[in-house]
Amino acid sequence: MSLLPDWAPNIHPLIVHFPIALLFAAALIDTIGLFLKEKDFWRKAAMGLYALGALGAVAAFFSGRQAADSVFLPTDANALLTEHADLGQWVFYLFAAYSIIRVILFVLNTDKKTSIRATVWLIGLVGCGMVWVTAEKGAELVFKHGAGVQAAAQETTVVAVPDSSGEAGPVMNDEGGWSFRATRAGAWMESMTVYGDVDGLTPSLQDGGDRGDVLALTASGDPVMLVFDHEMFTVQMDGGMNLDRFDGTVMWVSHVADEANYQFTSFTRDGQVRQGASENGDLIIMDNQQYDAAGWHAYRTVADQTHFRAYSDQAMIAHGHGADPGSGHVGIRLNGSGTVLIDFLKTASLRGEGR
Repeated sequence: MSLLPDWAPNIHPLIVHFPIALLFAAALIDTIGLFLKEKDFWRKAAMGLYALGALGAVAAFFSGRQAADSVFLPTDANALLTEHADLGQWVFYLFAAYSIIRVILFVLNTDKKTSIRATVWLIGLVGCGMVWVTAEKGAELVFKHGAGVQAAAQETTVVAVPDSSGEAGPVMNDEGGWSFRATRAGAWMESMTVYGDVDGLTPSLQDGGDRGDVLALTASGDPVMLVFDHEMFTVQMDGGMNLDRFDGTVMWVSHVADEANYQFTSFTRDGQVRQGASENGDLIIMDNQQYDAAGWHAYRTVADQTHFRAYSDQAMIAHGHGADPGSGHVGIRLNGSGTVLIDFLKTASLRGEGR
């Protein structure tokens, strides 16, 4: 039996308000104590409240990481989630260190000195300013984008790309990226940059059941990578894909500089998902997880500065962290043999670049 109420999808909203209240109360009491120096109560109370607030900030940070991995957000909210998570991490670091310093100064009885007391008071105010900005972004996630609000749940599948009939390859969209749904078997490849064994790749249109005709990419075994010639910085990529007939790994690649340097999220039909980067051909793995890959799935990958997230049918299946890759092209890489079925692919810029 879950201890959470029905309206709370995770514990973060139950925790986060306590450290906010404690830290702001500590700052208020510390301000009073700055003027009432002869009253030792204010110094002791501020130190104690900052210590409790720091413990709450630790709990809020780790519960927030779990909460971030449990929600599926609209495109416009993904960059905001990254900013909120990064700010929360800095608040955690700041107040963990700050509270330890305050306790040490209190024990040594050196925080009675006017210069030291004024300095730590000012640092506490700056920290509370960071808490305010972090909380504001968290509130925007909830009240504007419905993060973690059950009543605001989205559809169970990613919305399909508008029909690109009449266009051979990917077409630019209003989200700073491109959209692609094959209407002809191989003409679209003329608008792609191809690395690797292009002669071993056979495209065709096949019956995708309820999805209609879908693109079938049949590979011979040697690696082949196809990218659209449109540079992007922060990337969300959505698509419908079926791996049941492919033996190997399908990589959704971003920030492609050349054949040997790119970011990736890879999928296999036995349910392994990995996130990482290829640096001069050497693979650096950031996360490695398992999921149910059988049949059709609506996939999403997000590459936003130092955060890399992957979803299958709106459930997060991997969340890695690495260096900000800068900019590059986006596409797909096949390492293996067999046939991959692709309904559509769509990319979007998360921070407005290219819009």
